[in-house]
Amino acid sequence: MEKYNIKGAQLMGSAGLAIANLAVKKTGDIHDPHIVILCGKGNNGGDGFAAAVELHKKGFKVFVFCISTFEEITGDAKYFLELCIKGNIQIEFSGDLLDESYRCDLIIDALLGTGVRGSVKESIIPWIEWINENDSVVLSVDIPTGLQADSGIAKPVGVRANYTVTMGYAKLGITMRQGPFLAGEIHIADIGFPNNAINKVSGLIWNNALDESISSFLQPLEINTHKYKQGNVLVIAGSKGMTGAAALCSYGSLRVGSGLVIAAAPSSLNNIYEKKITEGMTISCEDNNVGYFSAKNCEKIIERFDWADVIAIGPGLGPNKETIKFVEKLVSTANKPLVIDADGLRPFMDNNKLFEEITVPFVITPHYGEFCRLTAADSKTIESEFASVVTDFMTDFNGILVAKNAPSCIFYKNISVVNSTGNPALATAGTGDVLTGMIAGLIAQGLEPSNAAQTAVYIHGKAADFFCEKKGMRGMIASDLLNTIPTVLNDYEG
Repeated sequence: MEKYNIKGAQLMGSAGLAIANLAVKKTGDIHDPHIVILCGKGNNGGDGFAAAVELHKKGFKVFVFCISTFEEITGDAKYFLELCIKGNIQIEFSGDLLDESYRCDLIIDALLGTGVRGSVKESIIPWIEWINENDSVVLSVDIPTGLQADSGIAKPVGVRANYTVTMGYAKLGITMRQGPFLAGEIHIADIGFPNNAINKVSGLIWNNALDESISSFLQPLEINTHKYKQGNVLVIAGSKGMTGAAALCSYGSLRVGSGLVIAAAPSSLNNIYEKKITEGMTISCEDNNVGYFSAKNCEKIIERFDWADVIAIGPGLGPNKETIKFVEKLVSTANKPLVIDADGLRPFMDNNKLFEEITVPFVITPHYGEFCRLTAADSKTIESEFASVVTDFMTDFNGILVAKNAPSCIFYKNISVVNSTGNPALATAGTGDVLTGMIAGLIAQGLEPSNAAQTAVYIHGKAADFFCEKKGMRGMIASDLLNTIPTVLNDYEG
């Protein structure tokens, strides 16, 4: 504001106008609507006062309830508060909760903004609960009260809005964890942030996955294509008790259009692989009947590297020390792009420097617990400070990170893409194995690994959404995705 000579009152006034315009739009069908604005003492409350001024100008009758005293309002917020008073707008200063029976057509939530860290103060919680229990449409200013702007967490509760007018750009917390549930329909208001200032902001550049981007990545199949042109995927997955992981990963590749899949199999389990992966081939690797891979299998698998266009490694390999050495040798000698998931990440848990030995493009797909072990951060820290933890991780990481989160995010270089598809039904065994195969299958067909990761995550989530629309969330299993992926991809075929 100082460098670009922008007045705070100018930004707040623009915010107030954007809020008022949406409020008018959303009450357009109501004669003489009853609009209540709840204001705190900070800049979020100031935006609420500014909205009251604009609505008053438009001829609307508004009622402002400020949960602070007059003396606690300062700065730009005070300027708009005084305009409200001069305009004879009805304002009540009180921390006393409104009566349960109080009804209105629209509540504008301007209590707390993006400054919330940790738990909401106890004095605010009854107001949040009052808003949520009221039978009114709710419009939140910048972010729903109680929702943390960086993490998407609301402790212990946040306002459940129908609409959120967010200033300048969408806040990360609106897209993460509880954010989509609490924020409702998002409206981004341009209030005058200068591009020169925005372009100089450091850190990761955050984006949303958009359907248009996915469409541009997925090119129609050539009319004269054949299986040898559609990409070869080498799958290194599975062990005794987890042969399903290898099958799901293999079929994930096939379902997104890869032409050929070969799955490496411990010899004692090869018969199971042959039966489960009907449309794929196998490499039988001698295991002396132990049911897992060991370093002695590396040479036989490395012989297939030249055949492959991409290598998927990790799902269901198990925690055996011999298998960890096996993975370490393969990833450090790979000459084709890698997709590393699940047990394939074990060698890196105490040795992130191993990533530097990979000489090919690679994607890792850790779930929440695996990402904790890769970063040495505890789960609470990652949950509450995800943006800063992942920013630090990407500083020295030379691959592509797919953080399987709520929602999943894709990171490469200084770019972050927040996925916009998927639902809680994906919290079931095997869905990650399918995703690993999908990413590999798309890389095999020629997509850049970062684009393949974005596309696979998006289609994976969309397949879950499609299935759940038809049959509900609780009963979905990983193989349901395999049957739904072709239907979802059909939208992009032409």
